[in-house]
Amino acid sequence: MKYDAQRTETQHNVSRSDDVRRRNRHRIISCIRRAGPISRKAIGSRLGLSPATVTAITTNLLAREILVEASARTASGSGRGRPKSVLSLNPDVGLVALLDLRLNSISAITFDYAGSQQGFVQADIETLAASRQRIRATLIGCLHEVLATTGRKPADIRQIVVSVQGVTDAQNTRLLWSPITKHTNLSIRAWLEREFAKPAWVCNDCNMAARGLNWRDPKRYSESFAAILLAHGVGMGLFLRGEPISGTRSSGTEFGHMTYIPNGALCRCGSRGCIEAYAGDYAVLRRASGRPETEQPASTVHPDQLAEIVQAAKDGHADSIAALETAGRALGTRLATMFALVDPFPFALIGSGTLAQDPIERSLRETLAEVLGPRNFSEASDASFGSLPIDFIREDDALVRMGGAIYALSAVDREIAETAY
Repeated sequence: MKYDAQRTETQHNVSRSDDVRRRNRHRIISCIRRAGPISRKAIGSRLGLSPATVTAITTNLLAREILVEASARTASGSGRGRPKSVLSLNPDVGLVALLDLRLNSISAITFDYAGSQQGFVQADIETLAASRQRIRATLIGCLHEVLATTGRKPADIRQIVVSVQGVTDAQNTRLLWSPITKHTNLSIRAWLEREFAKPAWVCNDCNMAARGLNWRDPKRYSESFAAILLAHGVGMGLFLRGEPISGTRSSGTEFGHMTYIPNGALCRCGSRGCIEAYAGDYAVLRRASGRPETEQPASTVHPDQLAEIVQAAKDGHADSIAALETAGRALGTRLATMFALVDPFPFALIGSGTLAQDPIERSLRETLAEVLGPRNFSEASDASFGSLPIDFIREDDALVRMGGAIYALSAVDREIAETAY
């Protein structure tokens, strides 16, 4: 009995030591991914690890060819000084692929393990009219094509991420519903895994945009923040306390389809009164044109049309002014609801709707102040909603692709960290 107890304790200690090593491997890989070429000393300093721990783990990763080592001079500019060794991720470990499914287009992008883009292709597809088979064939065809353009093979892929406009299941396997297609419950993960025999993940595009924000500016967008898409659709990717927020069964956070005015303007989802039915670009166009709010939403809106509305508002056109102010009020009202639940958080508005930055921001801030009153938005500040940090970023696709790439690369990092040999 005593022997069995000692053996169990020994096994427990070994298991705990393995867990610590796996965690530290992952921390070191993640540190190098974030920092780029970095010395062992700098890794230890950033992570609070001993030189012996850093050396043991990086030596193992070098032997496995996960890392590569190079020399860099400590003295900048002079070409003098003692060379030091820096570590980088080995780009030849493999590829990750991002498929981006959005209204009327599918794109495929590949990245090497170091995070550099390798290939890009895009295909036009009428998503609202396309059959399930057509969507499946285009997704698969785009990925095969982007591999062919760079001379790579499906075996080179380590992970696949599909970014979609719409609601996915909580397990990231299927597209449950989207305004860009008439089909529901598309088993995209199964399609791709059968074709390529590699792990595939189906993710909401706004969630990927939020990851992109975090990667691009981790100081501002770290613990709690949101990326709010303001384009033909309206959506939100939300992080709270460093974790992405989703529903219990779906990707959740359908901010654009929260109700702004019950039984109000017609949304492209088929419901009435959604935020998107007042803040989406088709809603702004409909209101600025003086057309009834029950009119079917336009299938597409060119950015030039939105720019014309912004200019008309500057020139005093009443319907254009009302359209832009209404968009800001719809956004501000429902953001105020969220702020009342979880406290204010920094956010970025992204997409073509940011062409109307000034009037929408003004109306949004005024609405927040009216609904919630002067309230601190951080522990360290006594500022009001008038100075709440808001970024406006036009190119939402760049953030989505960045977030998708990091999602896939991080999955490879975890896979490597879990494997010891």
